[in-house]
Order: sequence, then structure tokens, then C-alpha cells
Amino acid sequence: MMEQNLLKRAAAILEQEFGPDWQYIAQELGTENLRKRVGKDLTSFMAFPERDSGGSSKWRGNCSPEVVSSVLRYVLDTKRYYGKDISQFTLLDPMSGSGTSKAAADKLGVSSILYDLNPAPSAGKGGWNALKNDVDDSADLVFFHPPYHNIIQYSGNMWGKPHPDDLSRCENYNDFLVKLNLCIRKFYMALRKDGRMAVLVGDIRMQGRFYSIQHDMMRMGDFESFLVKGQFNCVSDSRRYQKPFIPIVTEYLLLLHKKDALMVPFLFAKESCFSIADTDLTALTWHHLIRMTMESAGGEMTLTQLYVRLQDHPKSKKNGHYKDRIRATIYEHRSQYTSCGNGTYRLNYRVA
Repeated sequence: MMEQNLLKRAAAILEQEFGPDWQYIAQELGTENLRKRVGKDLTSFMAFPERDSGGSSKWRGNCSPEVVSSVLRYVLDTKRYYGKDISQFTLLDPMSGSGTSKAAADKLGVSSILYDLNPAPSAGKGGWNALKNDVDDSADLVFFHPPYHNIIQYSGNMWGKPHPDDLSRCENYNDFLVKLNLCIRKFYMALRKDGRMAVLVGDIRMQGRFYSIQHDMMRMGDFESFLVKGQFNCVSDSRRYQKPFIPIVTEYLLLLHKKDALMVPFLFAKESCFSIADTDLTALTWHHLIRMTMESAGGEMTLTQLYVRLQDHPKSKKNGHYKDRIRATIYEHRSQYTSCGNGTYRLNYRVA
């Protein structure tokens, strides 16, 4: 309670002193120790409460130009440190939106190439289809900020008519991942040797299910760094929800390094599922198996029912005395199973 009162007092003092900008000041101060460490201005945590100039803040889903600038400065500094030539350094943004990357590149005196599906973008080449068109240019840094599936739809909303190859209009999440991974492969091939690809993505929640794009997407090249970026001033911030859930307040920037011109390390996540009912694992004990089998039946079973349910399990197949093993396991874990009489047992907790 005291802490809340102190925070309210501090907020009131800041607002009185600095007016409507007090929140930006508080956010900057609150993240300062994370954003700057060991004399570096870029750490694994990024936070830019104030967007700064470049691109358009009206373009929904648009990232701060400071995000692009921070990564660009890092890549340039790295090349300088290792004595690499940067006289022809080029940044490529294949989904350039309102032109944020160009503003960041211009500020640092770097050449930039921008593509976008929008036929009339604010800068760069319009009408460029990431799924069908070739990447004719090469770059030292590809900054790729794709849509987060259909959370914000661009074609037919932010510009023009709905386009079938717009990543924000995919049929479902799996379709989105397939197309996103095609883009990642295509853009990685456009990197020059010693180039880097920065992919900025976020987690999403749809119909109560959580999806992590950074976890599910393909990674190519050497995984150089993983940066967490705070989100500020989101449209949903003012809403209130009754259902318990964890709000998403971060995005992620994956920095991938192309060390070799021909050899390509890659990681491709594949989701699968298996059933404990017919699978044996080193980590699966008899106690685990019995407990989970009882959970699947509502938390209460007779020994006979357990014998029948588990007689074909791989553990039982390997144990000619599996019935004895089931009885012994229940006896060895008496605190976990409550006898109800007549060979019936129930778990010592309610099954959801």
C-alpha cells in the first residue's frame, strides 16, 4: 500500500513539473538501467517510449525509427571494429511500410533500398510482392518487420484493396508461418557475406490461444543476438478485460549473421504431439503413468480399471508382473492416492 501511495505521489509531482510528457520521462528513467550497460547504448532490452521522427506514427504496427537506428549503428560499429569496408554499405527493408528504415538510414548516411506490397508507398519500390517477386538487390543489413499475422490488416485497410499475398491476410496461422518462412529464406539469400538480418516480430493471442512467432519461425545463419523490445502506446492499453490472461507488452528482434557465403546454418521449429497412453519415456515413471491415467478418468479408478487401461502400455509389455507393479506403486505413494475401499482409489486432489 505504501509503495502504491509513493508511486502516485511521484506521478503527481512529475505531472505537475513536466505536464503531459511526464509518462515518457518516467518510462525513460525506468528502463535506463536495462537499455544501457557496460558503456553500450544497445543491450538485449530495447525501449523507446517516445517514437522520434521518421516514418509515420499513424501507420499502425509501425516501429520506432530508433529500433532501426540502434541495430544499424551496431552493425556499422561491428564492421568498423573488424576493419570491414562500409563505403558501399546498404540497408534493405522488404516490407517498408511508411518508410521508417529510410529515415533511419538517411540520418546515419547509409544507402537504403525499400520494397513494399503497397503500390504507392511513401518511399521506395511499390507493388513488390515478397512471395512472388525476386530480390534483385543485395544488402549488408536486411531489416524485416513483417505483419504479426492478421492482428493488423494492411491491404484493404491501411492502403488499397485486399491483396491475396498480403501476409496480414493469411488464411490461418500455419499459412502465415509458411509464407513468413519463405520470406526469411528469400531475404537471407539477398544478404552479402558478413551481412545481418534483423527480424522484428511479436507474440499474438487469437481466440484465447497464444502464438509466439519468434519461436515458430525459421532461423537462418548464426543466431547473433535476441533482443526484447518494450511496447508502448498500444491501441489495447486503454481496454479492460474480465478474463485472466497475461497481456503482451514486448516484441522481439532476432539478429541473424551470415558468416559464410555458401554454408547456411538453419533452425526450423516443428510442433508435434504424443500420447502418454501409448508411449514410454525415460522420464515417465510408473507413478506418473498411473497418476495421469487416473486424471484422464476424472481422478478415481479401481485397480481392475487400471489393469485394463494399462495392459497394452509399453511399460506393461516390458513387465510381466505389471499388475503387481501398479499395486506396489500406489502403496509406495500412499500420500498421493486415497483408498476408497473395494480396490478403488482416488487422487488426493481434485481433477480440473
